[in-house]
Amino acid sequence: MLYSGVHEHRLLTARDRHSGFFLTMSEPDLENRLRQHARRTGLMIGLSMVLTIAICIGSATLIYAALVPVLSDLVPIQLPAPTQQNAAPQNPAPDGASAASEPTVAVAPPAVATEAAPTASPATPATDAFKPDYQIKAAESVNFRAGPSTGDQILQALPPATPLQYLNEDAPATNPNDGPRWMKFKIEDGTVGWIRQIDTESYKP
Repeated sequence: MLYSGVHEHRLLTARDRHSGFFLTMSEPDLENRLRQHARRTGLMIGLSMVLTIAICIGSATLIYAALVPVLSDLVPIQLPAPTQQNAAPQNPAPDGASAASEPTVAVAPPAVATEAAPTASPATPATDAFKPDYQIKAAESVNFRAGPSTGDQILQALPPATPLQYLNEDAPATNPNDGPRWMKFKIEDGTVGWIRQIDTESYKP
């Protein structure tokens, strides 16, 4: 009996060496370890989700910022529709100019020579009359800006085929997406502004 008891004690000791985890840890300790492991796993999953969302938001912001300069002149900001006004009126002729096409003879008593009334000079045409030589080429409305860049103020949105008068002034484009240059134009109501060359074409009456 003594021998068998010593033998069982030795077997138990050898078993402890190989599977000491189950003998050295009590059941409450094991539950605590599992609970801590679950907490750490949940925390890592939460951090991974937050990091993934932050990366997606950052990528979307960068893509939007890169596309804004390209699309700003093709998708105009909501502005009230421009009203096409009549062309600048010609300078009115002086009163009586149209009627005095022929010299008038003053009625005088007999034996008195008549004198011809001076004729009025014809009205001179206005020098600033609107003479279109370009028009909007794009299929959509184009922004008419106060300066030669997409960062300048939008004066109004011009629909396709709007007539333009080139003012012989241009500026090089700083953004490759804006084409080679900006051109300065006047529209029919007298407003002066800038449009990219790639958005214009020769005027077609």
